[in-house]
Amino acid sequence: MAEAPLTRAHVLNVVLTYAAVASLWILLSDKAVEWLFSTPAQFAMASTIKGWLFILITALMLYAMLRRRISQPAVTPALSRRQWIPFLLLNGLILALTAMAIARNIELTRDTEVARLEAIADLKSRRITEWLDNRDQDVRQIIESPRYGALPPDGLTAKTQWLTQLQDVLSLRGFQGATLLDPAGHILWQTPGAGPVNSPLQAALSRVEAGKVLRVAPYVDGKGYARLDFLAPLGPSGHGTTVLALHIIGTDWADRILRTWPIPDSSGEAILFRQQGDQVHYLSSLRYRPEPALTLHYPVTHPTLLAAQYLRLAERGTPQVLYGQDYRGSEVFGVVYPVMNTDWYLLAKIDKAELYQATFKESVWIGLIGLLVLFVTNAGIILLRQHTRLQMAEQLQHSQSQRLEALQLLSAIADSSEDAIFAKNKEGRYILFNRAASQFVGKPVDEVLGQDDLTLFPPQQAQMLMASGRQVIERNRVQTEEEYLTLPDGEHVFLATKGPLQDSEGQVIGIFGISRDITDFKRAEADLREREGLFRALVEQSLAGIYIIQQGRLCYINPCFARLFGYDTPGALIAVGQLHALAAPKDSTRVAELVHACEQDARDIHTRFSALHQHGESLEVELYGRRVDYLGQPAIIGILLDVTEREQVEQALTRQASELRQQNHELERFNKVMVDRELAMLALKHQINGLSRQLGVPPPYPQAPMPPEDLP
Repeated sequence: MAEAPLTRAHVLNVVLTYAAVASLWILLSDKAVEWLFSTPAQFAMASTIKGWLFILITALMLYAMLRRRISQPAVTPALSRRQWIPFLLLNGLILALTAMAIARNIELTRDTEVARLEAIADLKSRRITEWLDNRDQDVRQIIESPRYGALPPDGLTAKTQWLTQLQDVLSLRGFQGATLLDPAGHILWQTPGAGPVNSPLQAALSRVEAGKVLRVAPYVDGKGYARLDFLAPLGPSGHGTTVLALHIIGTDWADRILRTWPIPDSSGEAILFRQQGDQVHYLSSLRYRPEPALTLHYPVTHPTLLAAQYLRLAERGTPQVLYGQDYRGSEVFGVVYPVMNTDWYLLAKIDKAELYQATFKESVWIGLIGLLVLFVTNAGIILLRQHTRLQMAEQLQHSQSQRLEALQLLSAIADSSEDAIFAKNKEGRYILFNRAASQFVGKPVDEVLGQDDLTLFPPQQAQMLMASGRQVIERNRVQTEEEYLTLPDGEHVFLATKGPLQDSEGQVIGIFGISRDITDFKRAEADLREREGLFRALVEQSLAGIYIIQQGRLCYINPCFARLFGYDTPGALIAVGQLHALAAPKDSTRVAELVHACEQDARDIHTRFSALHQHGESLEVELYGRRVDYLGQPAIIGILLDVTEREQVEQALTRQASELRQQNHELERFNKVMVDRELAMLALKHQINGLSRQLGVPPPYPQAPMPPEDLP
């Protein structure tokens, strides 16, 4: 028996049920997306998935509700086995292509991660080599210096001052202390903080060669500290002469190079290691282990440890991609690069779980696109089969009309979407155009259906859209791309996903598309990029030195700051660590106290002090600073100005003023002498004129009044 046909009450029931479900979906899904996702990329992906799920769920719900009210024949013919075969093959093909795309995506992501690891390992190994070479050069400069390349001066005060100055030089170059040893290994003199002479250092004295700097590889001294020593002979020959040993205590020098990673939330880690006997010794601090450096070691025969695998390779000098476990026992993969001129190796690794996490988003997209194609394909096959059945059987005409009404209701659901949903036939003419798409182009749906893109967009954009549609049909696969279109209200950017429409036989009959307006997102992204570029240009191209100090140490300087002290890059100067290390000895303590007071008591800094150029020249600088909050902790931000020329100009002006005052004094004295002389001559003329009158002779000089008596 067929059920009663659809009535107005039934339609009202369906519409109200749909409205209730849609309202709850919008309310709950938006809150869930806000709670689960934070970044714009995650939010955009989640919103797209949410829209697709909304269409799928509401379509299934409407189908289930309407199916109960549609008249159906008593017997519905089922698909035969022959009809099931192509249907299953097509679905299997779509699923297989989706799985292949996901596998290919995983492979490409893995290759990308391997290339990134190789670049990181190569860069960090080169930086370690450069750091060691710079320390070697520092040792050579110190032993070649006539001031520090010999024994200290006699006298306790002179020796103490000499050792203090040497300690400052060593600290500026990254060393914690120095020791001068005779050929027998006895200490001749030693700076504060140098520590005891350990057995590895004693054993290395016999290997010192003339003109060469010998590195005593990192080892643990008697106090449990990691040490790295640099030995150099002071005499013309290596063996049998006094040897200067410079010490670096701790592994901060390696941690500064190794702990930085391009991706902040990555599990990536760079580790230094070497082989010592039959053991793998880790030379640097480890990210996931609390033990200090040089205390962790494993046997070279360890079957899965990446470092052990590399040491067992025949061609050890060649970079290798290894898969196995790290010191935690976690599944990882990484790349090992040798550190030049050492027996050290640098391992750059990441967890396999991070690789899977990186491929998850793209795999979800590919899977959703595959499901969408599967849904569209199956929906097309089912609708085509139903349409054929309705044409073949007269008794299904009423059911056909009701199914068309259901499709119209589904179209109404599509019209409720904020994304433009459309479909085209193989000739590029629109056969589906929802309300959102109609609002975008500013034309009614009836005027668009049956038309192509030339009636909606400028010719160049229309040709681009039509070419994109032909490409989808030729490739027979879904593709996503950004499209820049001119609409009545201005320029817009759309993220368009397009795929092929297929009939029941798998033939492409057109394309479908979903376009989301991302104009506001692109504008916000461009504004953010512009502001970031402007800020970076202002800071890095500033003619003043800009710095940030946190916890007493320099954590950022701009290029101008580095150039003021003769360094090519900020990274070369920031290793100095503290600002007062750049000041001259007479001002170093005062600068350190000002920085401490600003950081603790929020006192602004405004002072002038003498600084030392990298090449030993003296600079006069003016320092400004103010305490701020930086990354959740107090910090000092300020500027540094080179006022050396201004200081010289002020001194020159002072000298000129002194000289001018001296000249004015001489001029006043000269004027006084001349005035006295003129007065004497005037008085003499008056006397001569008076005598001439007494003798009855006309005065020889013109009569002129005498000046007052009190005139000086």
